[in-house]
Amino acid sequence: MRKLHPNQAEAIANALSIILEENKRASRVLENFIEEHPKWGARDRNLFYGAVYDILRWKRLYSFYAGLKDTDIPYWSWLKTWCILHDYSIPDWNEMDCTPQLSKEELLALSPPQEAVKHSFPDWLFELGEKELGGIWKKQCHELNQQAGISLRVNRLKASPKKVQTELQEKYQVETILSKKYPDALLLPKGRKLNKNPLFTHGYFEIQDANSQQIAPFCRVEPGMNVIDLCAGAGGKTLHFAALMRNKGTIRAYDVEPNKLKELNRRAKRAKLTLLEAAVLNEKTLMQANTNWADVLLIDAPCSGLGTLKRSPEIKWNLRPETLKSLQETQRELLYKGANWVKKGGSMVYATCSILPSENEEQVALFLQENADFNLIEQKNILPSESAFDGFYMARLQKL
Repeated sequence: MRKLHPNQAEAIANALSIILEENKRASRVLENFIEEHPKWGARDRNLFYGAVYDILRWKRLYSFYAGLKDTDIPYWSWLKTWCILHDYSIPDWNEMDCTPQLSKEELLALSPPQEAVKHSFPDWLFELGEKELGGIWKKQCHELNQQAGISLRVNRLKASPKKVQTELQEKYQVETILSKKYPDALLLPKGRKLNKNPLFTHGYFEIQDANSQQIAPFCRVEPGMNVIDLCAGAGGKTLHFAALMRNKGTIRAYDVEPNKLKELNRRAKRAKLTLLEAAVLNEKTLMQANTNWADVLLIDAPCSGLGTLKRSPEIKWNLRPETLKSLQETQRELLYKGANWVKKGGSMVYATCSILPSENEEQVALFLQENADFNLIEQKNILPSESAFDGFYMARLQKL
């Protein structure tokens, strides 16, 4: 059987503690731990990532296997359960003198008392998913507990996907796959750390979920347009806009977090963009000269993020009903305020990485009921069960 070393086990338990007790983003926490352990090899890193993400996905089921209450936070019991299920020997440590005291076969023979435990979701969230998505919810739960695929978006201002694929293979032995479904993407069948690769640092590609790459083309931007990215974040879709516009026109990118805009500007510089204007979003910004200015406005709205559980499983444990309600209020506010920035004949695109109708179709329907000067042109749902990538919703509205 495989062995777990003390420094690995301690790092796994500590990372889980930070993520769950401090409501931190798992990917950032794990990156910090990797930096603190520079002597770890690929196997060590893979074990660390795999154990933390598996436990985050399945911690409620693991608690059931260990005979614990949902309110308990038993990091070592979760880790022991993970070891049993993944054929690791149980170390003779005091921390591992805990439940479960069963074999792998005995654990797998146990029957969870309810579907929410079986799929490892909080009761309230599982019930909400059933209410809003009905018969397809359980399938989405299953898929959201799988590992996410990894994909790159090639910057066509610098090269074609085929050229970048060839260079990655010949110069760096990085295998990628072209996809007709995702024309700007290269899919990575094996996880590789590429943020220090010369092609990345020189702006030839970004690391971006393949389904996320569908949003910018959905917006129908063209060279020379005035485009607003209202919730730009670190700019994944902003940069995609720029490539589709061939660096011609104007993109105004806004976000409430200055640090994200700082990262956006850094990425834009790497990609050699000249059409970008970035600013912090606040009430003063909303009163400036954007009224009736945009040919295309994208509202990539703050949301529950439930479509991204494959890569961010901690979301389902950190999300609260009151938080979801507040997010829905923000979504409505952004739709109403953003509408003033779109010129007559222009488009407003509303998008989320949620799969809940209450954050998606219902928000758009409510907006259209109260804004007769907009029509729905097209809407699209991308469910997690349809691919190895994230789930999204997008709707394109035209101002009459």
